[in-house]
Amino acid sequence: MRRRSPLLVVAVVAVAATSWCLTHVAAAATSWVVTLAATSKGEAQAQALPAAPSGVSATCAAPTTSKTIKVAWSAATHATNYAIYQASSTTTTPGTYTKVTTVTTTSWTSGTLTAGTHYWYEVLTTVGTNWSGPLSAATTMRTINSTNPYCA
Repeated sequence: MRRRSPLLVVAVVAVAATSWCLTHVAAAATSWVVTLAATSKGEAQAQALPAAPSGVSATCAAPTTSKTIKVAWSAATHATNYAIYQASSTTTTPGTYTKVTTVTTTSWTSGTLTAGTHYWYEVLTTVGTNWSGPLSAATTMRTINSTNPYCA
């Protein structure tokens, strides 16, 4: 007798919320994550995809004593982690954004950065280990200098 593998079903479903009164009014569509695990016994779970973090800012953590930047943002509903993406360039155009870390808090401070370089940041909200929302808007450019102030 052949044994079958457990089934895992994952789907993203767009649901349009509607309200019926004297006239039909449709609200905006919402994206949902629906999962059915192998051990669920047929019970599915649905959760809205997380929104992009809002209010993302990059400030000089200690402009006269270090070459660091603090990135902060407002908490997103249902977020379990936030991924920080950084772009750097010696021109005023950002380079490619790359993931630098994942945190569970709503702020992060870089390590010592390179003088003569401009930095930008974006933040991504994640729920659990598999679901993420859109990236936040990019922060304003911060520049690391070789002399005091070290960050502008």
